Amino acid sequence: MSKTKQKSIDELLEEALVPEDEQPYQVPGNWVWVRLGSVISSVKGKKPKELLETRESKSIPYVTIDYLTNGVTEETKYVPEQISKVRCNKEDILMVWDGARSGFVGRGVEGEVGSTLAKLEKRNFDTGYLYYFLKSKYEYINNNHRGTGIPHVNPEILWNIPFPVSPLNEQKRIAEKIERLFAKIDEAKRLIEEVKESVELRRAAILEKAFRGELTKKWRQQNNVQQSAEEWLEEILNLKNTKTNKFNDQLDPAILDKLFELPEGWKWIRLNDLIESSVYGTSAKATDDSSGIPVLRMGNIVDGSIQFTDLKYLSNEHIDVQKLGLEVDDLLFNRTNSYELVGKTALVDESIAGQATFASYLIRVRLFYKDILAFYVCHYINSHIGRNMLLSMVTQQVGQANINSQKLASLPIPLPPREEIVEISKYLSYYREKEEQLKNILSIEAKIESLKHSILSKAFRGELGTNDPNDEHAIELLKGVLRFK
Repeated sequence: MSKTKQKSIDELLEEALVPEDEQPYQVPGNWVWVRLGSVISSVKGKKPKELLETRESKSIPYVTIDYLTNGVTEETKYVPEQISKVRCNKEDILMVWDGARSGFVGRGVEGEVGSTLAKLEKRNFDTGYLYYFLKSKYEYINNNHRGTGIPHVNPEILWNIPFPVSPLNEQKRIAEKIERLFAKIDEAKRLIEEVKESVELRRAAILEKAFRGELTKKWRQQNNVQQSAEEWLEEILNLKNTKTNKFNDQLDPAILDKLFELPEGWKWIRLNDLIESSVYGTSAKATDDSSGIPVLRMGNIVDGSIQFTDLKYLSNEHIDVQKLGLEVDDLLFNRTNSYELVGKTALVDESIAGQATFASYLIRVRLFYKDILAFYVCHYINSHIGRNMLLSMVTQQVGQANINSQKLASLPIPLPPREEIVEISKYLSYYREKEEQLKNILSIEAKIESLKHSILSKAFRGELGTNDPNDEHAIELLKGVLRFK
């Protein structure tokens, strides 16, 4: 029986090193490029014959993708130690091998490696350095998976990835610097989330005060209102008598018993009292032909405004374009969507008026005195007060929530005197401007996340300012790895 000839170190180096013309980019002179598979291997996890629902003595967690990302949860299962096959500790790097997140890496867990994961085995490499390198390659590995049903890591892709090996001390410095920088980024993101939460709470509080009359309490004390809401409503209803407007009240009477008390001169009314007309949008099939007129859809109603994104179009000659136009201060009400989004309303401004029509899942609401009322009513419908009332009237249909025009018209709304609505709208406009300014500041969140990609890119080019040319050349580290692989 002949013995297999052991390869020399020169032969091993020739197999491991990436030829100069195949190296992705230049690295510092004391680094080397190798094929990942020449220095790293993997052990696939196995599903044990027995899994325990709760932890017992001499049992260990069964490490799944969920456990890798979320730690111990109610779904975590356990494996008796005596039947353990592939164990991992906190220093091991695990890679998702099967599933939609194939190529995702994690570390810092202990237990039995699950069947959809693989433990990566290395020698003489810094764990953090290798972990962050693989993290930087997640999208590449994931996008180049194999399998038409359940995706799997493609070994041909994974093991042929060029891997820049720096000296061991440099690996440690790079990993430590990445962790310091990432910690600062995560702290910045946490602070941004706190600010976002405070903005939402502040908005809710301001709207609450606006529609209870608390925002303009001092204004009322300093001003003598000429016309009460009751008197103004009579004026509106006289206009309404000239219009045909069938109204079928669909509000639960119990809601009326829970309405809060309004300031003197205000009055609870129904939105129907203010509506001049309401109409559903077009059901005609829109196309991608941008020579036509845009058709606004559910997704275009965002946070009280209209976004001209992801548009479809109707021919300019289509009959619905002629009869379903939009004017300044019209309201577009989202009558069908998910439960969280149904009822969202936007105000048509000068940039939208005359430039678009709207689809059947939206209702165009046109109010009397819309130049005064539309802004106020839009904010009321979008406030938690208005939304809670509307959501109590929702009809669920195959995963979609629906609020028809009659339910919308049934909405109770606090009507202040005309002069006071103007003041409230001024206050709300001011706060909205401040909110928009803050949102522009918070838009750096997306840029912050992209910083991580930039840091990883620089790290493995030797551009983090950590390289020491006096470190022993990485080829010596590589020789030691290959001798014992």
